[in-house]
Amino acid sequence: MTPKIALAGGGTGGHIAPAIALADEIAARWSSQSVLFLCSGNDLEREMIGKAGYRFEALPIARPGSSLKSKTKTVFSMLSAVPAARRALKNFGATGLIGVGGYASLPGAFAASWMHIPVVLLEANAVPGKVTRTAARWARGCYAHLPLTRKLDCPVQVLGNPVRRAFTQAPGSQAARERLGLDPVLPTLLIIGGSQGAQALNAVTLTALPELACYRGRFQALHITGTHDQAAAQAAWQQSGIAARVVAFTHEPELFMAASDIALTRAGASTISELLALGVPQLLVPYPSAADNHQQANAEHVARSGAGVLVSESGLNAARLCELVARYVILASARENLAAGAKLMASPDATARILDRALADFGFSAPAARADEPISRAA
Repeated sequence: MTPKIALAGGGTGGHIAPAIALADEIAARWSSQSVLFLCSGNDLEREMIGKAGYRFEALPIARPGSSLKSKTKTVFSMLSAVPAARRALKNFGATGLIGVGGYASLPGAFAASWMHIPVVLLEANAVPGKVTRTAARWARGCYAHLPLTRKLDCPVQVLGNPVRRAFTQAPGSQAARERLGLDPVLPTLLIIGGSQGAQALNAVTLTALPELACYRGRFQALHITGTHDQAAAQAAWQQSGIAARVVAFTHEPELFMAASDIALTRAGASTISELLALGVPQLLVPYPSAADNHQQANAEHVARSGAGVLVSESGLNAARLCELVARYVILASARENLAAGAKLMASPDATARILDRALADFGFSAPAARADEPISRAA
């Protein structure tokens, strides 16, 4: 019997990217017909899942907000989202459901449990989210990226976080730099703030550039700014005389990460796991408004593991950034020590191990797909 696995959740790229990695692994072993996404159907989900070539069912679930009115609307939307999830799971013939996190995973997990379809969960952050804590009571297990700071009502295994094959099969650093038009041997700093936290990192970087200009010719940069700051960042890097590739967004994050020696970044779980898969150490600036302050816990674990440095947003200014660049970008020894820690912490086979564990919890077994095996898409 061929497994038919539903992937429930989404809302942000940090939830969707690991789900697509799992979907690719499932499709490589069977076909894309063995995968169905249950999501909220927002624009980001439609773009990412659609581009990956998978079917999805958009559930009528309202995004929760901070106000009582918004929370009430979300609760009442469950009354229609759960039946919609039941219909989708029945029509698909689901034999198991993996909850990947985010508010959109809750109706799918509840519906699957109601239908006696086995449920397992992914938790990418060190602090399990509210949805994970709620859905754990229906789950056979939770597969965590990092050791969790709170107990759940189901067994927990730390297996890593799924990353797409593009990251595990990315080119070497010199080849990646050449493809991006950079010097193939010059130390390279990646600056990436993500969808929520780019502006603060952009602002401090641009403020520091006049002082960093003394290092021109000794390092180069890749700067993913987000939509609003690209023009200002491009002008500031040019004025500094430091070689830099500045883009608002990229559909090839694996190429930018592979080209990097170290990254100045937020502490979102997907970004951390993707950088670790490539052995890239991190200067981590947790987003202070993240739910349950989970980015702080993520960054603390990476720093304790010797794969990065924790930098508070309140303590990050131009002078501090110049110190970090001098110590971890210009000086090779400190950077290489962090890189060794990143390689030890990486879990490049996490996607396959998580799927193997899920299949066992669903009552299936199957040989792993070869690393070079093509993904079988629907005709």
